[in-house]
Amino acid sequence: MTGVVMTDTEVTPKPETPADVASAVLDAIEAQPDVFNMDHWAWLPDAIRLPPETAPACGSQLCAAGWAAHVTGWTLVSLPVEEQAEATGVDDDGDEYEELTSVYAERGEERRLICDVAAKALGLKPSETFWYVDGPTALKRLREIAGR
Repeated sequence: MTGVVMTDTEVTPKPETPADVASAVLDAIEAQPDVFNMDHWAWLPDAIRLPPETAPACGSQLCAAGWAAHVTGWTLVSLPVEEQAEATGVDDDGDEYEELTSVYAERGEERRLICDVAAKALGLKPSETFWYVDGPTALKRLREIAGR
């Protein structure tokens, strides 16, 4: 099954404030709860790329960070494990570095680690991220950011 274009949504196409991003992520998860999985940045079984205007295909899995990158206009890329590309990451001091990865977010020619795209979109410092927690904890944090 291929991705379908998102048309029936109340979510702002590209939310800009952390609260709006968190709300958009929560709305997306509520619309497709089977896609939410904190074990995968972005797992796309039927495609290599998930453009921002396309709903994830059946069987896809996105964590909170993957959803945040997706709803803020980034294309998610999930290459086969044996393939990797360079993506830019940001360390705890704010310095950028390049990393080989098979899963990343891209916009135009820019490739970034999904965790960093999401942290920036949600206004989080490295010590405030919640990418390695369980689903209920991630949803709780998103609700706090969204003010829900």
